[in-house]
Amino acid sequence: MIWRSLLQFLVLLLVSTLVRSLDDFDDFDGEDIPDPTTRLLLAEHARASNASLQWGPYRSNLYLGIRPRGLPETFLSGLMWYNVDNYQGIQKTRHTCEQGDEMQGYGWDIYDTRDGGRQVIHDVAHDIDLYTEFVKDGGSWGLRVRGVPKGKDTRTAIVFYFGTEGIARSKLLNNFNLKGLMDDVQYGGYIGGLGNFKLTVTRGPESNRAPVNDNALGISRPAERTHALSLAVDGSTVWRARDYYMKIMQEFVQKMQSVYTPEQLPSAAHLFNLNDALDEGNLHFVQRNFVGKFQFDVLFEEEGGESMNSAKLTSLLDTAISSFDSRYAEVFPPIEPFDSPKYISFGKSLLSNLLGGIGYFHGSGLVDISDSAYDDEEYEEFWLDRGAPNIVETEPSELYSAVPSRPFFPRGFYWDEGFHLIPIIKWDPDLALEIMKSWFNLADDEGWIAREQILGQEARSKVPHEFQTQFPTYANPPTLVLAISAFVDAVESYSVPEGFSVPVGDEMPQQFINFPDSSPRNAHLHSPTLARAALKNLYPLLRTHFNWFRRTQSADIRSWHNSDTPRPPSWTEGYRWRGRTPDHCLTSGLDDYPRARPPHPAEMHVDLMAWVGAMARAMIKVGKFTCAPDTEITRYEKILAGVKGNLEEMHWNDVAEAYCDLGWDPETESRVHECHEGYLTLLPFMVGLIPADKVGKIVRGLRDPDRLWTEFGIRSLSKRDAAFGLGENYWRGSIWINMNYMILSALQNYFKIPEVTEKDRDLIAETYQSLRVNLVSNVYKQWEATGFAWEQYEQETGNPKGVKHFLGWTSLATVIMSMPEVLV
Repeated sequence: MIWRSLLQFLVLLLVSTLVRSLDDFDDFDGEDIPDPTTRLLLAEHARASNASLQWGPYRSNLYLGIRPRGLPETFLSGLMWYNVDNYQGIQKTRHTCEQGDEMQGYGWDIYDTRDGGRQVIHDVAHDIDLYTEFVKDGGSWGLRVRGVPKGKDTRTAIVFYFGTEGIARSKLLNNFNLKGLMDDVQYGGYIGGLGNFKLTVTRGPESNRAPVNDNALGISRPAERTHALSLAVDGSTVWRARDYYMKIMQEFVQKMQSVYTPEQLPSAAHLFNLNDALDEGNLHFVQRNFVGKFQFDVLFEEEGGESMNSAKLTSLLDTAISSFDSRYAEVFPPIEPFDSPKYISFGKSLLSNLLGGIGYFHGSGLVDISDSAYDDEEYEEFWLDRGAPNIVETEPSELYSAVPSRPFFPRGFYWDEGFHLIPIIKWDPDLALEIMKSWFNLADDEGWIAREQILGQEARSKVPHEFQTQFPTYANPPTLVLAISAFVDAVESYSVPEGFSVPVGDEMPQQFINFPDSSPRNAHLHSPTLARAALKNLYPLLRTHFNWFRRTQSADIRSWHNSDTPRPPSWTEGYRWRGRTPDHCLTSGLDDYPRARPPHPAEMHVDLMAWVGAMARAMIKVGKFTCAPDTEITRYEKILAGVKGNLEEMHWNDVAEAYCDLGWDPETESRVHECHEGYLTLLPFMVGLIPADKVGKIVRGLRDPDRLWTEFGIRSLSKRDAAFGLGENYWRGSIWINMNYMILSALQNYFKIPEVTEKDRDLIAETYQSLRVNLVSNVYKQWEATGFAWEQYEQETGNPKGVKHFLGWTSLATVIMSMPEVLV
């Protein structure tokens, strides 16, 4: 039983916490944990955690697609639906989340990655609200599909499918009938890595209604029956189930058109249905056509695991919802003025959709390994001559990650993920660690992690061709390392709650009681020993990645240094993003934000300098927590000091009162400040690297409505800048929630610094309070009006812009609502 296994794990966890101190570890090289108790503890936690995380809606690009994680070639499932009131509905068959689908919002109202929850899809075009309710128990799971049409007699076609990719087999267990199946539909099969399974699609309640069989086709294929079809397909194409289904429908319609005149053609509810076929295969479709409201369940049972039936599904769903509500109130307590029921529901939705967007991805990526791809861009006009590419497919790899947007960006993004992890660390620290480990395991021998993870054909199908290839010298803001630092903060600040009662002696394993959490979501907080062991294993990857980052993004300070300018505090701490063009710096994450034109190898980027400083500070924290050698800690401290010194000496501009990029002036043959006030110049402030005497100047710039302040949040670019609102206008004025969150956090931190003057502290407190309210109020307003959270918001009106269903770092609004109302 899973409860007994969890109990045994938690006994080991607490015992290890009690008998081992954090000082028991020697300096380490990283990969080996010598202590057998700790090794056992890690192994038991991995097993218990995997049991609760194994299944989920991990096909993020689908409205509903369940698969296991950690098993690359295995079981895939999905859901399709369309309206059959007319012949046109099938042309809008729902399957993958799409920006253009006519929806009044969709997503998880309640969802926890370990328990499950409820998703609601408000499909305007098909005149239906569709509910998908998912729960799990060990290796078994249940899915309930409910339809509530807007019209009483709306007719809807629903297709559930599942397929197997690798070493697997499955077949229909029912007695076959060409007219369809009257009972629950059952499949049995075997999946490599999982074993034998049984899958049942239930008939549902007696209240389900079907179209009237008023034609010959309806009599031969009664609509009230369930229709099933199995295909044998290439396992690598199972993800294209919709294409296979549409081809089947197209071929059948063409056949019927040769039999019937247009006037005689059966209704859509009878025409668009499956012809039952018993073929044993690896892709199985199950279809029901309904009139009005409907409900049915899909029940997956792992042999030797927990049973699953409709009654248990209902009970587990009620428990999951109740547990979520209780935990949400504890983890994200609503703070005024966001303590009303509408904001609480809003926050739950944002968090649930972040968690419900977590996906498991597997496959090869595309990388340019040509000489030009490794070029250091040290010559002028480097962007004009990139050389011939040599694009290769990498070895298959896997990633467990949240995604920015299910319809538009359903894949892992390096710099987004650090922001995604901020609420996840609060909600489920152990889940956050699983995600972080998955990301850093992608690092190659040099420490490079591709900034966009486009793994496999399914992921690639959602990416324009020109953006599929990754480059081994291109970086991204290192938010993942900052997330690991935040994880350490969570461990060090955690107080073990009341509720532990541990007998001693020989009776301990049998009589361990009153553990406050029945799942391993907080295991690393309860046991710093476990957390330290896990990060010890991860630390060598962090170190290699940090070294790669500094090496590949370094700027040449000496060669371009003018003897008339002051000697910098550090000759090593200067940085320049690779991958620049005159109009874009995609690697910076700020895409079209204005910089020096044209690019030049002598330039230095202030945002990148700030990120490296923040990264060094995080490495100090993680290194100390894991007892890294003192020489390494000292090195990180030296890097951080050099970054801070060079920020002041090289990047601060007294006239602009801002930290600016350094461009190149060919006339004077010297570096000059390139100042474009906005998120870029604020980065040193956002990550907490500036001295107290500069804080007031920065905050006064924030508060100026002619520069950065709006009633909806902080603009990305000053209204005074010549590039404001021009061109693509992506990062040239719009309001972004992730950067505003960083500003709020920075205001909190600077408010606590004694060296900040009382006058500046008053300004900080006022700015913080107003910004927090302005930001959340507008995100909520647009969510209520459109049904979606958005990628960005228009700075003049607050209207939504860009990608919808962006959850994603816009989910940070949940964290912001639980931040203090005022700073005191």
